[in-house]
Amino acid sequence: MEKATDMEMEREEVEEEETESVSDVLRDRFRLSTISIAEAEAKRNGMEISEPIVACISDLAFKYAEQLAKDLELFAQHASRKIVKMEDVILSGPTLLLGPHAARGRMHVSVASCGP
Repeated sequence: MEKATDMEMEREEVEEEETESVSDVLRDRFRLSTISIAEAEAKRNGMEISEPIVACISDLAFKYAEQLAKDLELFAQHASRKIVKMEDVILSGPTLLLGPHAARGRMHVSVASCGP
């Protein structure tokens, strides 16, 4: 019995590592895409953009996407669904764009994660 439990624990650890690895790859690809878009837009507009700014934009975009995914999942769960619908996306708009206090008319934007 003890061997079976050890094997199950090992299997769970391997699955967790694989999930983390996939998440890391997705995060890295998302960030590379964001950097590419920021640099292309800067070039298209005849501007230069510094690496710290590009990194900050990339980090903020990734955090925005993560929060959007969490919010969409919660909206679907609240409606007793497992599938996200367009109405969930539409409902998430004000909260993501204006912050958690959007309904009360206060805009909240945080760039604390973008340090020097």
